Amino acid sequence: MSEIKTSLPSIIQFISTPGAQRGRVPAQLRAMYEDPARHPWRYYDPIVSAVVSGLRSERLRAELDTAVARAQEREEVYRRCRGQSEHYAEIRAGMLEVRRRTGPVAVFGAPAGVWRHRDLRVNVSPHLLVERRHGVQEVWFLHLKATRLTQATADGALVIMGEAMRAVGCQATPRIIDVRSGTTGFALSRARDVRMLSAYVKSEAEAFTSLWEAKAAA
Repeated sequence: MSEIKTSLPSIIQFISTPGAQRGRVPAQLRAMYEDPARHPWRYYDPIVSAVVSGLRSERLRAELDTAVARAQEREEVYRRCRGQSEHYAEIRAGMLEVRRRTGPVAVFGAPAGVWRHRDLRVNVSPHLLVERRHGVQEVWFLHLKATRLTQATADGALVIMGEAMRAVGCQATPRIIDVRSGTTGFALSRARDVRMLSAYVKSEAEAFTSLWEAKAAA
């Protein structure tokens, strides 16, 4: 079988989806794979750019306000943009609270990496490499969707992030920021059994691959 390519957000969505519904995630991705003319819409790119530039310049509120205003303008022109400004407004509120909780951070470009298990390739592209107080470095992935995460649903993605980042020489601590919740998100504590979590991630990768193949055979 040829290599199956996916991304960290898709894996997070897969792990977070309960029961038989999770089969929809690889099925939707497979449909895009089979139709070269069908590409995913980069819905959150403008607000991500606002977060990165706002944290870097210490003008976070102004950058986020601009992103929300531009989303409102797009809604007046493009049907597919309807409702985007509401999502952006929720992200703005959450990210401002994240910034209040974390305090100032120095922002750097985050490296990209890859995590592989058998035929599955997961592209890992964190949004930010930050240095917090006392020189602690973290690599942040911003979870922007409305689905709220828990430590249990974040654990698998954190393992993937950690392994992918170490493979490219980045030793910063992986952290997933659940932006809309306004919290500082999730990291792997020393109490977590990383060996068992790694086995769990591989089993989830195999489940994803199995459902991908089932869609291909349908």
